[in-house]
Amino acid sequence: RGSRSCLISFSQLFLGKEAHMQIQGAGHFLVLLALVHKSLASEVVKGISYGPMPCKGPCSISQDDFFSQSAKPMWGRRGRGDLQVMKQLGANTVRLYGNNPANTHRDFLDEAQELGLAVIPGLSDWDFIQSPENCLTTNFDCSQQVKASYLGNLKSGFLVDGAYHPALREVIVINEPDLKLPGMHEPKSFCRGIISAIDGMLDAEKNMSLVGKGVNFTVAFSFGVCTGCSAFTTRPSLGQMADLRAAMLDPQSVGYKANNDLAEFYRTRFHNSFNTANPAGHIKSMFLDEYERQFPSTPVMIQEYHDPNSKVEGELKEVLDMAADSPLLNGISFFEFHMRYDKGGTELNFGMFQLGDYVVTDFDYFGDPFSAWCLLPAEKAGESMPNALAKAFGGEGVDFSSLCVPDPSKVPLSPDGFQKIREQSSAEAMAIFVDRLVKQLGGSVHDEDALNTFVAGFTPSDGDEKHMGAMDFDLLVDSLTSLPTWASWNQKASCTADRESHAPAVGNAVGIACGSLTTFDCDEIPASCRSNVWDVADYVFGVYYAEKNGTALERCYFGGSARLVATEDQLRESKADCVVTVDWKPKRRLGSSMGQAFQKYELPQALLTTDEADDVWPEAPGVLMPALLACLAAFLAVSAFLKCSKRFEGKFRATKPLLNEEGASLKAALPSAESLTSIQVVHIASSSSMASSDAHEDR
Repeated sequence: RGSRSCLISFSQLFLGKEAHMQIQGAGHFLVLLALVHKSLASEVVKGISYGPMPCKGPCSISQDDFFSQSAKPMWGRRGRGDLQVMKQLGANTVRLYGNNPANTHRDFLDEAQELGLAVIPGLSDWDFIQSPENCLTTNFDCSQQVKASYLGNLKSGFLVDGAYHPALREVIVINEPDLKLPGMHEPKSFCRGIISAIDGMLDAEKNMSLVGKGVNFTVAFSFGVCTGCSAFTTRPSLGQMADLRAAMLDPQSVGYKANNDLAEFYRTRFHNSFNTANPAGHIKSMFLDEYERQFPSTPVMIQEYHDPNSKVEGELKEVLDMAADSPLLNGISFFEFHMRYDKGGTELNFGMFQLGDYVVTDFDYFGDPFSAWCLLPAEKAGESMPNALAKAFGGEGVDFSSLCVPDPSKVPLSPDGFQKIREQSSAEAMAIFVDRLVKQLGGSVHDEDALNTFVAGFTPSDGDEKHMGAMDFDLLVDSLTSLPTWASWNQKASCTADRESHAPAVGNAVGIACGSLTTFDCDEIPASCRSNVWDVADYVFGVYYAEKNGTALERCYFGGSARLVATEDQLRESKADCVVTVDWKPKRRLGSSMGQAFQKYELPQALLTTDEADDVWPEAPGVLMPALLACLAAFLAVSAFLKCSKRFEGKFRATKPLLNEEGASLKAALPSAESLTSIQVVHIASSSSMASSDAHEDR
């Protein structure tokens, strides 16, 4: 973007701003400048369009926000690992669709950045055509609706310390507005909707006091011909792009009064985009040659590319070569990652993966149960589509034989997970599983040879009985809790939330832990640890680990939601004041004669001189006697109270309930089997159309 800004400034310096804006005859000169820019710019975009509907037939979902925490079992490395698969195929970018600004997207962006993948998210159709107050109801002025939503995006992961997340490449304002806002026949309306939405997004950036450069925005038009546009009425996409440029340079021409300098924004931060299923041979003659003449300084990208009637490898190589030679075509995003079974019909021709029968993991997706099915390569005309894409993208490729078998780095650390790995009769796989188990128990392997010798005893050879069962998993755990010398062990490690898990599972585990604690009330979690589920979980899991007896697997796992922090990097993922040490002790509490209610009793810090959790007694002689006298006085008071209560039992029952120190009913404060403390993730779900179950609406 910096190079392109320099290029534009350079052309304006020599040609003047007005000439630069409306230049036609000097197009070849700007193309020459653009070629210089292209040589300095980043690599050609080799993207994959990602909308992994988690079902193998017709189904509905409340949201199609697939870069949210709830979808992590599909894209995350602990789950199916879709982002890792894309990287192995040679992709450098992932293009997205649905987007609920109420959900956090930071985790997806972080993982993409770690893998070297750029991200192109799109805004949801909710504000444009689906919500009760959508743009159709405000005469295609989308500024306020989109501003509110984009503020949510900026707050929920798009910004890091006030600047755009480094994984963000650009943001798609709207997908195919020429087909739905309201359609190709009203270019003035869809142009007003687009520029007002961008104006609202820029207002949102101002509200957040954006630091540094803004990311580019784009609009993905269809490859349709706009006969109602003011120009290029026989060429696909060009008419829409030309009318949008005119509206950006002069917003009042479409009846919109802008808050921001949209002309300057267009010149410095806007890219064009389109989607197409046409073969590569059509792109240059039908679109690109004329585009380079008419838009000599505005980059363009194909946000959906896949001709289902042609072989993938040849088509992709041709269009990528075209992008490499073009001063303006940035690249393409292959459509799409896996088949959309919920749509059926011709939509099944596009996905390069199909869903297999092995379930990598089951998960909660915004309150509904789904499975992350394994991936199988889809074939077309005798060609494996993922292999063909990897060859065209220059990727290392994927070992497809491993995608639909239990992965020792992902299966649960449980008897079932152990059995699945044992059945593979692979010492290498078992070593990976045992290494994970060692880490979960607070250890770190330092003698690989000794580990392999140990693993051999749990790995069947040919002809051996492969089924061992839960008893032998317990034997494995017992062997490791004896702290073998081939690993180092940290018995002071703290238990925290496992960031490889996903928020709904972690929230559920927090509820289970809080309901089982006996010396701590989860209402007392420090305020500094209540800002998100991860901070809450760090504190609760730490307390649970310190309070309970048993192995670390029993006290700090929760089905993969918790872990013992083993490295400095892991520790840095948590707030320091939310990490509870293993020697944590509960505050002094006085038992109540009424069930399990507790009354807090703060002892002076100087008196906490013993490590005993159950009885903490003051040692100083000046304090001991008053304490004993206080206990005697309390005993006499309770005895007197019981006598009075018997005498006036009927009258007492007719009065108001006892109140505690905070003025609340003491009876209501008592925990019961029906009202155990439970903290869980509350999914802020929109209406069912927030991210439509028909993903084409958001595409």
